[in-house]
Amino acid sequence: MYCSIHTNAETKLSCTRCGRPACSDCLIPASVGFHCRECVGSQPVIKVKRNLSVVTLILVSISVVGYLLQQTSDLFVANLCLIGDGTDYGDPTIGVYNGQWYRLFTIALVHGGILHLLSNMFALWVTGVPLEHALGKIRLITIYLVSLLGGSLTSLLLGSPSQVAVGASGAIFGLFGATLIVTRKFGGSTSSMYSVIGVNLVLGFLLPNVDWHAPVGGLAAGCLAALAQIGRAHV
Repeated sequence: MYCSIHTNAETKLSCTRCGRPACSDCLIPASVGFHCRECVGSQPVIKVKRNLSVVTLILVSISVVGYLLQQTSDLFVANLCLIGDGTDYGDPTIGVYNGQWYRLFTIALVHGGILHLLSNMFALWVTGVPLEHALGKIRLITIYLVSLLGGSLTSLLLGSPSQVAVGASGAIFGLFGATLIVTRKFGGSTSSMYSVIGVNLVLGFLLPNVDWHAPVGGLAAGCLAALAQIGRAHV
């Protein structure tokens, strides 16, 4: 699609208020997403039906369904959690190092408890919705999956092969990083996002039984994925 103002400028972005496509020169950071200059200036605009945050809603729903299913059987967690090698648990056939590569992604389907799930889903929603509106569905799912993979690989490479990890923290931190990159790209204030990232990283190091590898890897992967999606930003 093309910018509604600069009609020769191809863009994947849109105003989160009116829904019209706009290039980076026509968007201004807002409290949620980005607004076009017409909306910011309170000038009359033709309203366009804004797409629902379908991808974000689907990602949240999948995680919630996964958590409900894990309540039915411990095997659900055992079959989907991230683990490198299950030899220490009496089964040398399980684990990513034994060919179960799907665990790099299914880790996001299981969580360590209701608070773990709720905190991750809240973070996913508040970052996913504006990113989906600003970047589009394909770019959001790409950043999410790349971040999830980056977090899982970092956890495997830096952690113990027998370490068991659950949760979507790698993907969530990737969305934090993407939000940071996108906000900087369009000249918005990033102080609050730096604070959110800093506090959550510190908690990951201080709290017991929390894998800090996945958040760090996911954050790095999310930043790189966002840069690749929207072009080089000044960070």
